[in-house]
Amino acid sequence: MLSNSTRSLVHKLVELNSSTTLFLESIRGGRLHVALESQEEVQIQAQWFIKRVVKLFFDSADIPLLYCESLLNKSMLTKGEYVSLVEGMMPIGIVFHHYNHPDMIKKINVQIKEEVNPDLARLLNVSSELIFKKKYDYWVGDREIGYICEFFNEESLRRS
Repeated sequence: MLSNSTRSLVHKLVELNSSTTLFLESIRGGRLHVALESQEEVQIQAQWFIKRVVKLFFDSADIPLLYCESLLNKSMLTKGEYVSLVEGMMPIGIVFHHYNHPDMIKKINVQIKEEVNPDLARLLNVSSELIFKKKYDYWVGDREIGYICEFFNEESLRRS
């Protein structure tokens, strides 16, 4: 059974249009860490992208809050953004907030789905296989950076 506070947190994260990282850090009062699962540069139709998969956590990568996949257009990144991203130690939201004014950062074309997914439940280390998927296009000013998919559920968010 979901508590009201957990249900509220899920709802807030689903509706959130600002930085997921900064939102979760404000709830916990601590820094969110990155466990880099994979990162590679891939070419898609003559353009280069950074394909990145991470777990975001506070206490241990074994009990993450979020599992995230992103595809970021390398040509749309500043040199500083690129270097910070490929180092893989910071969440995407922190990288872009470090180099840009927060008002310039936008999530658009937000899509929310609930799905039963045993593989994602295993990756999130949760018992419930009901997973929320939040996918959106990530923009900084007039630069379309790419897309981000965040996967979470009520159990993973209780770790915040």
